[in-house]
Amino acid sequence: MAATTTGVGQTLPDLTLPRLDGGELRFADRRGKRLLLFMWGSW
Repeated sequence: MAATTTGVGQTLPDLTLPRLDGGELRFADRRGKRLLLFMWGSW
């Protein structure tokens, strides 16, 4: 997969991520709404 960059105010690529409750988070479903992504790693 090629790396892409997205800046503040730009449209996110259409991705689907797993949720902790077993569901899916689709960025396309959130279009036009605010979304805060917090990514954390212990490495």
